[in-house]
Amino acid sequence: MVSGVLVGHKVIVSKEDKQYFTRKYFGEETDSGLELSLEEALFLKEKGKIDIIDKKGKKISTQEFMRTAQRANKRFAQRYAVFSDMRSHGYIIKTALKYGGDFRAYDKGEIPGQDHARWIVYVMREHDSLDARLLAAINRIAHSVKKSLLIAVVDDENSVTYYESNWMRL
Repeated sequence: MVSGVLVGHKVIVSKEDKQYFTRKYFGEETDSGLELSLEEALFLKEKGKIDIIDKKGKKISTQEFMRTAQRANKRFAQRYAVFSDMRSHGYIIKTALKYGGDFRAYDKGEIPGQDHARWIVYVMREHDSLDARLLAAINRIAHSVKKSLLIAVVDDENSVTYYESNWMRL
């Protein structure tokens, strides 16, 4: 079993063990190995592809990892619900912090770095409100980088509903 070390808000997989994950478009390659986002690491852990350990080599349980991830990002549970749902349906998901969204989503069959993401994904809870100015701003950003905005709404049972928004000129 491959192990990844939890370091801050990332999980690092050694250079020797990264091949499976890079073929499946997980993580970002660095000098130290492969950096997985917390969402990627939990997804792989739940699929039985990786053990997550702390810096001392102790295995971290799924529950402990969830608590750590929630402390790092209070919206982690909702973000993970969207990540897991989209990834399970064949989409490649990457972070989109520089675009003001939660994720970039690549259509099925597209390759990050070779193709462009189709959507900027913005995650929200079912009972959250979305200010019209914020909606306009994130939609404008998505449009400016030639992507559609995908709003992912997570309900109390962690089911996800998606709404696609495109910029239109009148």
